[in-house]
Amino acid sequence: MSVLYGVKDKVATITLDRPEMKNALDQAGLDALTKHLAEAREDDGVWLLVIRANGTDFCTGQDVKELSGQAEPGGDFFAPIFRGLKAFHKPVVCAAQGLCLAGGAGIVMGSDVRIITETARMGWPHTKIGICSIGGPSSLARAVPVNIALELMFTGDLLPADRAQALGLVNHVVPESELETTATTIAEKILRNAPLAVRAAKQSTLSTIDLPYDEAVSQAHSILDRLLKTRDAKEGMQAFVEKRRPSWEAR
Repeated sequence: MSVLYGVKDKVATITLDRPEMKNALDQAGLDALTKHLAEAREDDGVWLLVIRANGTDFCTGQDVKELSGQAEPGGDFFAPIFRGLKAFHKPVVCAAQGLCLAGGAGIVMGSDVRIITETARMGWPHTKIGICSIGGPSSLARAVPVNIALELMFTGDLLPADRAQALGLVNHVVPESELETTATTIAEKILRNAPLAVRAAKQSTLSTIDLPYDEAVSQAHSILDRLLKTRDAKEGMQAFVEKRRPSWEAR
């Protein structure tokens, strides 16, 4: 299997496991990743998703060797994965090392909290092999000024970790030895908070970010109104009053 999946203590973990190919995903890998995203999304026992990879590199995108061997190259490519991440209402933490290219960079960009190693490099080098990006136009160009996104896609240049952080593409840059522990620490911090409140924070942010301000306030207010009716909201406020740690149920 080129993509591994497991659930433990309310955390689902997707691990890219094709290190001999720099975790480039063939069609079977793309299908497996899409499937596991759906599994984690629908599993009520999962409160948070971590995406990671085995080997020296996170993911170099599509398996170009497989793609070039097709008589008429085509398919959904990474689009179902990007859509799956966009539709994922629970928090997603990504821990990435080495090369994060093309669709691999898109996975990082599709995650909510992004951690990369000091030696990681991100890039959208599609034009170097005569194709164009899906994730660059849809994700990168929404995250940085368009002129910067276009230069990166035109040239295929790679971003070192410090430049990626300076552009706001990642949250944390850490030594490779601290990648897993940093991801775990952040996941544990998130899991200490009310899961429905975390999801509401994600929903109210991502669903209103392109709206006019007054509409964004109104929609965020309606999400809060619904959240206040949940058992977790009542438990959290009562625990605050009683100066005790709340017990969350995701209900």
